[in-house]
Amino acid sequence: MRLESDDLTLVLRAKRGNLDAFNELVLRFQDAVYNTALRIVRDRAAADDVAQTAFVSAWQKIETFRGEVFKPWILRIATNAAYDELRRARRRQAIPLEPAAPNEEGETIEDAEWMADETDGPETLSERREVVSALEDCLNGLPTDYRAVLTLVDVQELDYQDVSEILSVPLGTIKSRLFRARGKMRDCLKTKGELFDREERLNHERTDGSI
Repeated sequence: MRLESDDLTLVLRAKRGNLDAFNELVLRFQDAVYNTALRIVRDRAAADDVAQTAFVSAWQKIETFRGEVFKPWILRIATNAAYDELRRARRRQAIPLEPAAPNEEGETIEDAEWMADETDGPETLSERREVVSALEDCLNGLPTDYRAVLTLVDVQELDYQDVSEILSVPLGTIKSRLFRARGKMRDCLKTKGELFDREERLNHERTDGSI
């Protein structure tokens, strides 16, 4: 892919000490790193710290990069940093049990692009935010290892082998955790059936209105 080729060019420049090239990589992957961290640690301030730690570590370790794709490499660093933060937070007994707090716009999933449709009215946007919040609630209710594998596979769209290497567990374990995580998500979402029935109705209304 062209984008991956461009990433590799930036990595090679960064390995020669070019900080501007590395900063471009930060801009490209900061959302993926932050969102992955947030879904693991479930705290926005902690996710910010994890993202910063991950990129600092990546810059310090850039000479060790031997792969062809940068994204799995940086997400491995971010995931390890997130697990480290969880361990520190547990020692401080400061891990929140509730889902991550919404931002000023009331959104909790940053990569839900369909939320930004300017044609939606206030009532529709409110209902869609409820759907996003429900998804986030279900995700946050998963065990940490399940959240991690679901995020890396279904959100970041990494392949099983990359996720296996990132989490340092066998490929079969990744598949097993993903199967169970998806099952738990389905069970959780079934309890919110009325909400998703409304979402399906909204989608039909938008489709009918565009014909």
